Amino acid sequence: MSITRRQLMQGAGAMAGATALGQSAFAQTNPLNVGFVLIGPVGDFGWSTMHDRGRRRMEELLGPAVRSMQVEAVAPPDFDRVVTQLARNGARLIFTTSFSYFQPTVRIAQTLPNVFFENATGTSTLPNLSIYNARFYEGRYVQGVIAARKSRTKQIGYIASFPVPEVIHAINTVMRGAWSVDPSMKVRVVWVGAWFNPGREAEAARALVDQGCDVLCQHTDSPAPLQVAEERRVFGFGQASDMTRFAPKAHLTSSINNWGDYYASRARAVNDGTWRPGDVWGGLKSGMFSLAPFTNMTPEEVAEATRVRDALAAGTLHPFDGPIVRQDGTTVIPAGQRLTDEQIRGMNYFYRGIEATMPS
Repeated sequence: MSITRRQLMQGAGAMAGATALGQSAFAQTNPLNVGFVLIGPVGDFGWSTMHDRGRRRMEELLGPAVRSMQVEAVAPPDFDRVVTQLARNGARLIFTTSFSYFQPTVRIAQTLPNVFFENATGTSTLPNLSIYNARFYEGRYVQGVIAARKSRTKQIGYIASFPVPEVIHAINTVMRGAWSVDPSMKVRVVWVGAWFNPGREAEAARALVDQGCDVLCQHTDSPAPLQVAEERRVFGFGQASDMTRFAPKAHLTSSINNWGDYYASRARAVNDGTWRPGDVWGGLKSGMFSLAPFTNMTPEEVAEATRVRDALAAGTLHPFDGPIVRQDGTTVIPAGQRLTDEQIRGMNYFYRGIEATMPS
């Protein structure tokens, strides 16, 4: 169930108790209580919507073995209070679903050693903290290829949330995909300073179109940028869920997040005593994300996008093969080398061809 912070603080539901039970006894006598902390509203049609669907999928797969409670739109200043109350209400496993929550999760996990934590898009683990993510950059590379084929102005617009590594390497990967088709392509970026703010997202999309961008990418969660693309008769990509219905003439594809099977496997591991801290980063091959059907594309464009997608899934194409060159012309790695996962996760620079600066 999805609850408000007020309901949580009032003890919503009959989920209190149980935290003092041993793991095996808990699994035998009670359903596992699982908590979810969402950065946005369940109705954002993007990131938080898909985590909510993942939670529901977990319940569908595990049935009476689990119960869940979820708090949506939790601002980072409220994080500690919300997570502490989830634990007091009986949550033995808590999913914190944003990079914005990673450092707070590291901190609070050390104060709640009997609770298992899973953070989406984190960078390190603890004895009771795992991290999980999907290699969304594979989808961004496909977007770059498609954008280069569709653009007439040779300018791609990118509506970005925050300058965290995942957003930075996603922008860079769009650039690499576009340059694989046409090295004269440029990427322009507008930062909105939010994961979900439809008004700001729409303003950023309009600004990018006014600057000459005729294909829009986004790292924000509402369909507002796609709706602007539809209004302005340019193309765009959806985020996290299939957003075709919001822009039937503008939509090209969307990355679709699929968390449910992972959530079920981790809850099952807590119940059967096999949970261990892990670092999961699944690509297209893993099924943790997929691409929506290609729309508003010629048969030739669909064939190319399909070929690139399948090569990424098979591992025969890698977006972070060298040479990689920064905006200022310095070489990060030469041809014949590939960035490590640690280098990708720590990325704090833009590639050549990206017209953007890091916000302060």
